[in-house]
Amino acid sequence: MSKHRRLLLGASVAALVIVGLCALLYFRYGTQLPPLGELRIRLLEFLQSIPPPLYFMAFAILPAFGAPLTLFYLTAMPVLGQIHPVVGIFWAWLALTINMILSYWMAKGILHPVIEWMLQYRHLKIPKIRPENEIQIVLAIRLSPLPFPVQNYLLALGHARWRSYLGLSLPIQGSIGIAMMFLGESILHGKVGYVLLAVFAILVITLLIKALRKRLNRAPIESIN
Repeated sequence: MSKHRRLLLGASVAALVIVGLCALLYFRYGTQLPPLGELRIRLLEFLQSIPPPLYFMAFAILPAFGAPLTLFYLTAMPVLGQIHPVVGIFWAWLALTINMILSYWMAKGILHPVIEWMLQYRHLKIPKIRPENEIQIVLAIRLSPLPFPVQNYLLALGHARWRSYLGLSLPIQGSIGIAMMFLGESILHGKVGYVLLAVFAILVITLLIKALRKRLNRAPIESIN
């Protein structure tokens, strides 16, 4: 069995175990929980009670250390968009930009010796990206299923230039982020119609990403040093 299939099998088993545990906890304690509508209202009130500057700092820093970016997308609008959704999108994009810059500096600075040791231990080497291949490689990494911080570190260690690192990455992550933010906002406010619209937007983006990924896989990439 290939390594990819082993990882896929392990992820599937872990997902089944998590779903089974959640179902078991629900059947055991479900009657003691308040209605879903009340839980939704409590969660919304909790998010709106978080100081926006504190949330912004967490958004800008924690994903660089492995915190799920999706979690911030889904909860950003009730905290950062209380004045207006456009304001929430602006602050979320700014936090995302700061996080990408921070990840780049960390990969080239404080975390560089640790990453180099890990690569040498596994007999791996990240080649330097050549300018003629830069756009294609950045797009391929950004459209891959790799975790967001891993994408940032790989591009930083490959010496991707800022104009490609940020210029190509922000529109991709930004479009995904906007759809996820509106999905979270719709769920928390119980707007079923907007939930369906947000889910449709996410599906369209997913299909576009898959199509671009297939196209990039067919395109030849010159050797890099």
